Amino acid sequence: MTTLNQALTNFIQVYHAQEILVAEQHQWNCTIALVATDTHETVTLQVKEGRVVNLFEALTEVDLLVSAEASVLYDILEFRRDPNEPYLFGELTVQGPEVHFLRLDYVVTKLCP
Repeated sequence: MTTLNQALTNFIQVYHAQEILVAEQHQWNCTIALVATDTHETVTLQVKEGRVVNLFEALTEVDLLVSAEASVLYDILEFRRDPNEPYLFGELTVQGPEVHFLRLDYVVTKLCP
């Protein structure tokens, strides 16, 4: 298991523990890839009805592609950094439909302290 995969697994556990937040996402179905641009780690997660149901350590067909240096991704997944700042300064890029991007942003921002 890669470091990115482990950080994402821990993030998912925290997310799934937030029952109200997960319930709000009950109509969300999306496949998201996280790519660390410097270490080339890739993890793809599949969301069905608001819950993460699969993780893959490969890039598959996705709805959203999230790219950043590994340290930025780790900081976000480990709740040390809100994703908005690195996104605004170009350290983090997101490619895909706005509807999925906005929902992902909402979920991550709700989980950040």
